[in-house]
Amino acid sequence: MGDNLLEILKEAYKKFSLPNYIIKEEKNNEGVDGHVVSYVDRNSYVAEQFKILRTNLYSLSPEKPLQTIAITSSQLEEGKTLIVSNIAATLAQDTEKKTLLVDADLRKPKVHSLFGLAQKPGLEDILQGNATLELFLRKPAIGNLYIIPSGTTAINPSDILSPTKIKALLEQLKAKFDFIILDTPPALNVSDAGIIGALCDAVFLVVRSGVTPKNIVEEGFNALKDAHAKPKACILNDVLFTPLNYYQTKYKKYY
Repeated sequence: MGDNLLEILKEAYKKFSLPNYIIKEEKNNEGVDGHVVSYVDRNSYVAEQFKILRTNLYSLSPEKPLQTIAITSSQLEEGKTLIVSNIAATLAQDTEKKTLLVDADLRKPKVHSLFGLAQKPGLEDILQGNATLELFLRKPAIGNLYIIPSGTTAINPSDILSPTKIKALLEQLKAKFDFIILDTPPALNVSDAGIIGALCDAVFLVVRSGVTPKNIVEEGFNALKDAHAKPKACILNDVLFTPLNYYQTKYKKYY
C-alpha cells in the first residue's frame, strides 16, 4: 500500500496541486468569501488551477461521468471545505450542466458562511422532514450554483445521516443535477464520510501539503475503503508554488 500511495500522491501533485494565493477582498458584494476564488476572481491564476482540476475530474471516468462526489480529508484543518466550494463553483460555470453543493458536514459546517447564506434550513431539516427539497431547487443560490447548507445543528449527526435517507435523497437529486458535490467530515474523526462516500460515485481526499503525514493519508484511504466507499484521488492543497513573474506583478502576500 505504501508504494502505491506514493504514486497516487505524485500523480495528485502533478494534476491536483493548488498554489498559495492572495485574497483580493474578504467578501464580495454578494457576501461570498474571497477564498472562493473560482467565483470571486474567476480569471485568476488559482481559478485556472481549479479549471484544470475540473478537467482532470472529467477524465477520471470519461465513459460514465462522475455524478455524485464526496470530498473529505483524513483529519481536521486540511482545507477541504475551501476545496469543495471552489470545485463546485468551477463546475457551475458550465451553464449547460446543473451543479449542486451539499454541506453534509453537520458537525462543523462552513459552506453557508463561505457563500454568505443562512445555515438553516438545510440538509438536516430535509432529512428530518422539517423542510422540503424543493425549497433549495427553485433557483441557484449563487451564480449558477445550487446550494443546500447544513441546516439545524444535530446533537448526533450520525443518527441523521442514515444510509437509507441519504440514498433516497441522492436518487432524487441525481434526476435533477449533473453534478452533486458533498462536503463531508474528516474520514478518521467520525463515520459520516464513509457512510456518505459509500453511496457516491467517488470520494476525493484533500491532503494538506507539508502538514498531513503519509501514514494519516494512508489511514484515511483505508477507512474509506473499509466503509465500501470509492476513493479515487487525492487533492493536494496549500502547495508552495510561486510563478514569480505572475505574483510579483499582481499579488503581494499569500495565505
